[in-house]
Amino acid sequence: MNKRVFPGVTARTLPCRFGTKLALSLSTALLGAMTLAGCAHQEPFHEHVPAQSNVPSPLNDLGADASGNNGNGGASSAIDAHATDALDAMGAYLRTLHAFEVDADTATDVVLDNGQNAALLHHTVLKVKRPNRLRADITGNGNVRGMVYDGRRFTIYNQKKGFYARQDAPPTLDGLVHDLASNWHIEAPLADLFYWGNGKPDDQSIQAAQIIGVEKVDKRSCTHYAYRQSGADWELWIETGRRPLPCKMIITDTTQTSRPRHEVTYHWKLNPLFAPSTFVFHARAGAREIALKPADRSPYEEAE
Repeated sequence: MNKRVFPGVTARTLPCRFGTKLALSLSTALLGAMTLAGCAHQEPFHEHVPAQSNVPSPLNDLGADASGNNGNGGASSAIDAHATDALDAMGAYLRTLHAFEVDADTATDVVLDNGQNAALLHHTVLKVKRPNRLRADITGNGNVRGMVYDGRRFTIYNQKKGFYARQDAPPTLDGLVHDLASNWHIEAPLADLFYWGNGKPDDQSIQAAQIIGVEKVDKRSCTHYAYRQSGADWELWIETGRRPLPCKMIITDTTQTSRPRHEVTYHWKLNPLFAPSTFVFHARAGAREIALKPADRSPYEEAE
């Protein structure tokens, strides 16, 4: 049975899996469950994983196929420049943040063997201090796993499995995100917060964009936007006012009959004060260190 991978979520990466679904990104995604996989482990795990969604990232330059079809029946829709300008403004603002903490609640659909969608829930807490500190703790499926980066190396860990892996890393967060994706096929937690608008041809893959209106996300006033690109419809709520922060995002995979979705809601703390110990990894008693090896394939590829 073929299993498709939702960007930022592993279906069945390597024998050493850091959880069934650590979830999306806007490297997609502004998504919030993350892949912490890409390691090889001496003892393979044998557990059934349902077929995964293949929701593309809004940051991937998907473009149209050679026939000119857009993956949505060939229909074309107008692009509202105000909607694409909102993406650029949000990306520019995110890049000005020196320190921030994000709580992200995520629901990621997997497609079961009978074609039914089933949502997996995760909660991610991401703490960032630029230019070279990051901590992500992801809770879900009765487990806690995550990543810690101190400017010299990154550590990924899985409490339930009782192991962790360390690896030398580039000296900046931008370099870390690139290194994780290129060399280890690991999707950094909430990688969208580092990638969005950072020189990527985001607008080139957008085939439709419009403003829906101003709505409440929790108690926040947020402008609701809708976008379409090849293989995906996605919606984004951006906080109104002087802080154009992402409030909520929904991505729908339009390539599958069941149209699985990935949904994430963000809660922000700006300019928090982090203790130095925040970005230091301390292994739990009994945890064992394992070797980290590059993954055999990218998490965006189809796994057999």
